[in-house]
Amino acid sequence: MNKRTKKKSSGSNRGVWILLAVIAVIAIGCGLFYANSKSEKNILDTKPGDEPKTVSLLDESIEAQRLLDNILLQKNNWQLIENDHSKKEVEVPDSAAKVEINQRELAVGVPTTTSLTGAAEWLQEKVEAAGLVYISGKGAKYKKWDAYKVEVGIKVKAGQGSKSFVTDTITLFHNANLKKQDKDIKDLPEAKVEEEQQGDVRQYRGKVAIVIDDCGADMSSVRTLLDTGLPFSYAILPNKPYSSDVLELVRSRGRVPMLHLPMEPLDASAMSEGTNTIRVTQTAGQKLALLRKHLNGLQGVVGVNNHQGSRATSDKATMTTVLGELRSQNLFFLDSRTAASSVGNSIAREMGVPTARNDIFLDNSSDVEAIRAQVYKALALADKNGSVIAICHARPNTAKCWARYAGEFKKTGVTFVPLTELLY
Repeated sequence: MNKRTKKKSSGSNRGVWILLAVIAVIAIGCGLFYANSKSEKNILDTKPGDEPKTVSLLDESIEAQRLLDNILLQKNNWQLIENDHSKKEVEVPDSAAKVEINQRELAVGVPTTTSLTGAAEWLQEKVEAAGLVYISGKGAKYKKWDAYKVEVGIKVKAGQGSKSFVTDTITLFHNANLKKQDKDIKDLPEAKVEEEQQGDVRQYRGKVAIVIDDCGADMSSVRTLLDTGLPFSYAILPNKPYSSDVLELVRSRGRVPMLHLPMEPLDASAMSEGTNTIRVTQTAGQKLALLRKHLNGLQGVVGVNNHQGSRATSDKATMTTVLGELRSQNLFFLDSRTAASSVGNSIAREMGVPTARNDIFLDNSSDVEAIRAQVYKALALADKNGSVIAICHARPNTAKCWARYAGEFKKTGVTFVPLTELLY
């Protein structure tokens, strides 16, 4: 009896040790990816003219691909095809450095009942939760079929900032042989979007410039908006986690980058940016120092608009100080018109600063259909006045509205233009 009990205890202990070993292996694997994703390698420790240098990101990229495989394998009703897999050298812009990285091209078949954009959104959520970077997503073709192409990668240290590199290009397409539905992908199916957008669309004329405010808190909404292909202009808040990354991405896509300058609102308790805000009670020197600090932190912006600022933009002395600096740096000013009493636009015109003013806000409501209705109000203003400038924000539902209805808006007959085309 005692012998049997001892033997059973020994077997139980062995099972516990095996379980602990499995947990340890998983922990080591997770720790390895975490270490790789937080790598201390700096790919920009060389400058133009230095000896060429190649930084290996092979370990990081291979681990990222392993993690992506685990995500895709969660979908046992999807078909995974590997079309290409190779080690490549990629040049780092504005540097003598190159990176050596493992890159793949994958095709992923999904059921015809699954929205391709919905599948891409599901994938984006999963890869970002795993510490990977969702770099881009856009409509594409796979063989003769409509498809949606997604780029996933890793982010590494680059000087004082960071850069992202593609490890996997995934092309999502519909495979009619796949019958099992995806119950966790609830986005509007492309067939329904296409059906809605093929219907009669009211026609308008005129030019429309859209400014995306509050950029810098995250990358996801900005990427979605950029992927619409519409020439939005992007107003970037200073000192946010992704301010520099958004600036780099917007410039790389050939879009208009702006500083979204924090300025004092009428209700000081509602001031969102604290000590980064230009206030009426500051001296002219303090205002200039703060403005220059924000502009130096986002070098490459071509214009400025106010974030909040209902009090500051209504103060002639404050606006004269700010606009004098913008004039000296050859930057334009967009008056967001957060207050009817704003003098920003009129003083800019007097001082010879290229300027314009906002006509309408599009996303005071976060409801996708309410935003869509507000866009149509903007189109009607363009039709009536010849042009319109509208502001919305880098928020998930705003991005979803533009991604869902961009095709419909394009068919209305208006011309979407960058803000710089409507300055005077």
